[in-house]
Amino acid sequence: MNPPSPDASGRGASDGFGDLPAHVPATYYERPLLKKPHWEGEVIVYLFLGGIMGGSGILALLCDDHPDHDEDLARIVRYSAFVLAPASPGVLLLHLGRPERFLHMLRIFKWRSVMSMGVWGLIAFSVPATLGAGAQAARDGILWSWLDALVPRRVTDVVLGFLGAFIVGYTGVLLSATAIPLWAIGKRHIPAFCVCSGLAGACALNAAILAIGGGNERSLRKLERLEMLASAAELALLEAFRRHAGSTGDPMFTGKRGNKLRTVTQALGIVAPALLTLLPFGGRAKTLLASALTLAGGYVLRETLIEAGKASADDPRAASRQPE
Repeated sequence: MNPPSPDASGRGASDGFGDLPAHVPATYYERPLLKKPHWEGEVIVYLFLGGIMGGSGILALLCDDHPDHDEDLARIVRYSAFVLAPASPGVLLLHLGRPERFLHMLRIFKWRSVMSMGVWGLIAFSVPATLGAGAQAARDGILWSWLDALVPRRVTDVVLGFLGAFIVGYTGVLLSATAIPLWAIGKRHIPAFCVCSGLAGACALNAAILAIGGGNERSLRKLERLEMLASAAELALLEAFRRHAGSTGDPMFTGKRGNKLRTVTQALGIVAPALLTLLPFGGRAKTLLASALTLAGGYVLRETLIEAGKASADDPRAASRQPE
């Protein structure tokens, strides 16, 4: 018996699947050409925490810890970076299943491997985060006073800022350096809006902690303004990515997943916090609400990216298009 021709098998696949429009040409047997990643919630949390961790490192660089300026904010940012430094790799360990797998990734150092650079970036970030938090704890009277004099806080802040910029960008590069159609077509956009989202999330988290702790209003307003700028850039980049991706971006921007992205991330996570910040009343309760909305929007953005990437890998037509 002769095998069916590609055209005949394509018609049969289209008739059998039922969800393909009549004008869309079917591929051979409508089978996926790519193996999609089996990533669950751990990877989403890992990318989410990694973005906030990197953003906190950038904030450490931007803070002026002079008593008349951002001393309270600098303290909070250093402690936040220290807590997030082991939290993000810890979630990665849960995803890997066995701790020794993480150690195996440290056996080599490859400049051209996104995964290798990312793992070593996490390790490198933990060094200035620990030193900076230790010096801050000594300054606060928690640890020995000589530690504050031994560790140059400003130097650790600068190193933490540069490594934080690397980490917050790495979370987007990790996705875009793949053959998954949605992620591959966003190699210029995904890292960019992940940087903006990570910085906005770091501003939101540290603003919430600062509001709860009763920090000075000047630092709080600076964080809110920076968060607004980062969120506005994120919104513009998401719209640019939607136009650039075309039909390849449908798994992310259409259907239930697209509605959730527009509602939770764009409307509630970006627009609503900006409007709350502009209100002349509300005080610290307003800051806490805006921060919670921003963090929820950032998480849904990562969740949408991961789940839409899986759906994109299942589409054989998207996989067979030439990359742009």
